[in-house]
Amino acid sequence: MKKLWLFAILLVAVVLSACATPPPAAPAELKNPTLKLSRVEVASYFAAPWAGWPAAVPTPTPPPAGTPAAQYVPFPGAISVPLIVAFVWDIENPNDAVVTLEQMKFTVEFEAAPSAANEYFALATPIVYEKQSIPGKTTNQVRATVVLDSAVVPGNLAVTSGQRLGALKLSGATLVKDWWANIGDFKFGIKATAGTADVAMGGKKQIVTFDGKFPK
Repeated sequence: MKKLWLFAILLVAVVLSACATPPPAAPAELKNPTLKLSRVEVASYFAAPWAGWPAAVPTPTPPPAGTPAAQYVPFPGAISVPLIVAFVWDIENPNDAVVTLEQMKFTVEFEAAPSAANEYFALATPIVYEKQSIPGKTTNQVRATVVLDSAVVPGNLAVTSGQRLGALKLSGATLVKDWWANIGDFKFGIKATAGTADVAMGGKKQIVTFDGKFPK
């Protein structure tokens, strides 16, 4: 009888102990990764033919009758000098779990300094489709390369920012000359604006916004 009572007491103790065990903690809420502009690099540079360059944006001329499309040059005389700029981003994952970057995009803006300091003009919107996973508590780097064309930028500026250029008494050709000449020393500000990144974490997809400025 004594053994039976002892067994009953032990059984009650085990039951009470099981009831007192706290429920498992809820999984920690995942935080969005942060994207910070580490630096901007001149990935490739071509010396421009400075004599008379760049000329005013020419007016597109219609092709003569019978001209094959492959031979049509809408802007005759325009000189094309590429400028290739790389944006290096630090992507920091503050979580313990893995976060996957699926794509990112942003708008590149150059400052019209010294003619108009603090005035920036949008030039291109690169998109990065290189999917990569960032382990927990880790910072990865992503490089986004932008190719700008001296024969295209003035025309784009005239279309997108013509009124503002007129108010500031600037021309797209002058800005291109200043930017192409001074990019190596970064004598003007460069911005990355309206940045968005698609990330996957915890079985869900999230859009993260970001921007950056260089030199800092």
